[in-house]
Amino acid sequence: MNWHKKTALNTQGEKSREIWIREDEREALNFDLDVYLGKKTDLLNLKKNIVESIKKQLTYYLESRTKLYAGDDKEYVDVCPITGISTEQTSDVANIYGAEYVQTPDTGHVYVKYRPSKKSIHDFYLNDVTYAATYTDKKSAESRLNAIAVPWLEWTKEVYYNTYGKQPKKVLDVGSGAGHFVEACRRNGIHAEGIELSESSRDFARNIWGFEMDGRDFVEVAEEYKGYDIVTFWGLLEHTPNPGKILSAANKVVAGSDGGMVISKVPRWNSLSSAAQRLNPETIIRHIDPMGHIMLFTDASAAELYYRCGFRPNAAWYYGMDVYETLMQIGNATEDYIPLLNTGKMQVELQQFVDENRFSDGLTLAGTPIR
Repeated sequence: MNWHKKTALNTQGEKSREIWIREDEREALNFDLDVYLGKKTDLLNLKKNIVESIKKQLTYYLESRTKLYAGDDKEYVDVCPITGISTEQTSDVANIYGAEYVQTPDTGHVYVKYRPSKKSIHDFYLNDVTYAATYTDKKSAESRLNAIAVPWLEWTKEVYYNTYGKQPKKVLDVGSGAGHFVEACRRNGIHAEGIELSESSRDFARNIWGFEMDGRDFVEVAEEYKGYDIVTFWGLLEHTPNPGKILSAANKVVAGSDGGMVISKVPRWNSLSSAAQRLNPETIIRHIDPMGHIMLFTDASAAELYYRCGFRPNAAWYYGMDVYETLMQIGNATEDYIPLLNTGKMQVELQQFVDENRFSDGLTLAGTPIR
């Protein structure tokens, strides 16, 4: 099995078209994709007390992750979570806080060889304060909604309309965090519900936005949401030991719609952020975080996951935080954060260049059910 692309050598601007091709022993399948490149965001405007925050997080991440991976409550991952290829056939590619990341020879998928137990992962996301709602005031919540959730929604609506010629009516957001995307949908007149395990995040949504989110396991309650037009995962699949189980549940949800779609935002291994972090592995607070991201995707592994769960990839969106991340790693290495703090506009434009050349640390992939 192999994935490759057919694309023009000279691509310019924020949109393009590509053909993603899956070949195996039996056949070759072509998937036509609309490709979106970049999401200009001044990240410095979204963050407060940047240097102080970075230093506090560095200490916490180093201590908590090292302790977790030095302990005995781990399990050996004997096969790739995407294709099932044996871990014995993988290559070592990174060691972050004691977590060994390996890469498969088929899709290039990257994952930790020894991951925390399911109970440890569940308890972490249920209780860890760094994954709870941190934007505790309405003003900060509004800023984050407008800078992040609203662009997500506009992209979702455009891709859905280009696919089905209409707007979605019902959206289910799984792993909703503090509920920003659900609130953006509701303000746009779309019926939206959120599923979120973290009690503190659900409390945030209740207090700031005024709605309740479902605190149950999505896989166990998916049947109750059957008929929703779109299921979204804005940064969830990389946290779970079995992303295929979650996507398969999503297929059951949207199969009852006459215009079903699933959208997932995942971290990309082939990115500038990954390169910068591999050179500075003891100062990581995002991206290759062995508690937050127990796996990182390639375009091939994300597409293969969709295909195996009954979805046809039809749109991809590349954007990330690579320039911010690289400057932060330089600051960590030199203890000089002035370049990071004083180059906001330059970071935005440089990131756009990185995104347009598909070297971004984030991929958002849309897919429709294979009927």
